[in-house]
Amino acid sequence: MDQPNSPSTEERLGKLEQAVADIERRLQALTEALANRFAPDARRQHEAPSGPLPQHPGTADPMLAQRRTVPHAGKSQWRLLVARGPQFWISRLGIGLVLLAVVFLFDYAIDQGWLTPPIRVGIGITLGVALAAIGVTVRRRRKERWFSQLMLGGASAAWYVTGFASFQLLHVFSYPVAFAFMVLVTGFTFWAGIHEDGAALGVLGAIGGLGTPVFLYTGEGSVPALVGYTCLVLLGTSGIYLVKGWRSLLWTSVVGGWTIFLIAFANSTPSDRWALQAGIGVAWLMWWLVPVGRAWLASENPAEWPTPKSWLADQLSRSGGPAHRHGDVAVLTAALPVGVLFLSRATWEVGDAIWGAVAVAAAILYAVGARVFRPKTDLRLLSSAHMVGVAILTVIAAALFFGEHLQILSWATLAVGFLYAGQRLDETALAACGHILSLIVGLWLFQRMTGEGGAETAVFTARGLSDAGVVLGFLAASLWSGSNATKWYLLAAHVGFLGWLWRELAALPSGQAIVTACFGVYGLLLLSASVKTRKAGLATLLVAVAKLFLVDLDRVDPFLRILLFLGFGALFLTISYYYRDRIVNADDTVQSVSKE
Repeated sequence: MDQPNSPSTEERLGKLEQAVADIERRLQALTEALANRFAPDARRQHEAPSGPLPQHPGTADPMLAQRRTVPHAGKSQWRLLVARGPQFWISRLGIGLVLLAVVFLFDYAIDQGWLTPPIRVGIGITLGVALAAIGVTVRRRRKERWFSQLMLGGASAAWYVTGFASFQLLHVFSYPVAFAFMVLVTGFTFWAGIHEDGAALGVLGAIGGLGTPVFLYTGEGSVPALVGYTCLVLLGTSGIYLVKGWRSLLWTSVVGGWTIFLIAFANSTPSDRWALQAGIGVAWLMWWLVPVGRAWLASENPAEWPTPKSWLADQLSRSGGPAHRHGDVAVLTAALPVGVLFLSRATWEVGDAIWGAVAVAAAILYAVGARVFRPKTDLRLLSSAHMVGVAILTVIAAALFFGEHLQILSWATLAVGFLYAGQRLDETALAACGHILSLIVGLWLFQRMTGEGGAETAVFTARGLSDAGVVLGFLAASLWSGSNATKWYLLAAHVGFLGWLWRELAALPSGQAIVTACFGVYGLLLLSASVKTRKAGLATLLVAVAKLFLVDLDRVDPFLRILLFLGFGALFLTISYYYRDRIVNADDTVQSVSKE
């Protein structure tokens, strides 16, 4: 009989049913976790539940929760290799052994005189057909699609090797037949990559397609035909990248395409210039518009235009570095116009002013691209990449438009402009371009100060005025360089001004004495200007004294040398008296302010 305060039978039965249900849920979760733990990677990728494990509050298994929450990206490289499962390694080992067996069989049969060249070609084609048949058959099973990709890739590789050997080594196929055969293999490889969603197949197709003219090279050929064929292959790779977003395919096509264009340039004649230039222009548009266009579509509709994971981004994320979704596209966007401009300039024998105008036009086009991408927060990196492209193209245009003296002055002006624009627009990449260009200008100015001899006329020469402008540019850059870099720009301006005074004023009569006197006046001004410039002023005066002993003792007129030594001696005695009073007064001021 139930006690008055004891739970009823119905309540106890409900608690018992709830406990049994909790136990069943935990058993089911444990079973799924164990199955996923020991299943191959391919099975885990397709069957692993995406949601959290069903757990009841207070009854979670700590070990099971830890096992499910440890991210795969946190594993070491060795554990990543082991985690691929035995099927990954056994399959690679198997296909490798098969191909080696075929090579050994061919070698043995050739030594025995059993196989004629047509039979060898037939065996290679048959092997490819067998591997392709296995791949197409297996592809119907979703869990084994990785094996299908392996077989189809092996078939394409076997056919590529057969096509090359049939023309170059065995001389069974004529050039048109071998070329058509290789084109068909490339088309098959692209088809397999799209249908099997295999980036490796797409890369194999790009390598085989772009390499076909090299594999079948006979020492003769037409540059326009080569460029046209390359553009068709690049059109195919760009279309596949637009649909699939495979970055490995994009970079394979970029590297392979540039290689073919360089080969075409090396073998071109003046009559081939238009064809080569057209190919360069088409490649530039495909490698620029397609990647940034796909990034825009992925930003607008991520579900329909997914961005595959990047191995480089994963590595940066694991190491604690920045991982950007479109980092590789940004690098390609910024670097591409440089290669296009220089290869185009090497193709044509025209004046630099024309190419400077082309660079300015391209910079304007990239500025429009930066303006288009800037409002979208997730595409801000691409906006920065376009701004970097604008900076690079502008610098190249200045180098093409101006001679040496105006060029260094224009570069210094551009560096200041980049720093100012980077601060106003909050564009770190543009500010970085300003810092890099400033470093280049500083090294160039140092070379001009030390490696070109003294000035024949003081100050009022193209070199003197342009270098003075560069020094003023360093001073202006310190205003927008950021707090960490300000002191370095001020130091560069200070040292550059001292070097400029020495080189320019040394051309005057008794120039060395005038230089030393100017160093003294400049140091005194810095010493008395403010507390911040006091150390620089003292350092300048010490440099002047060092110059007195190292240079002026031999090169300055004795009377002027006496005046310089007397003047600097009196100056230092005066400084020693007043400088101490200023320090004491400054310390008293600081102490009074601290007490208040």
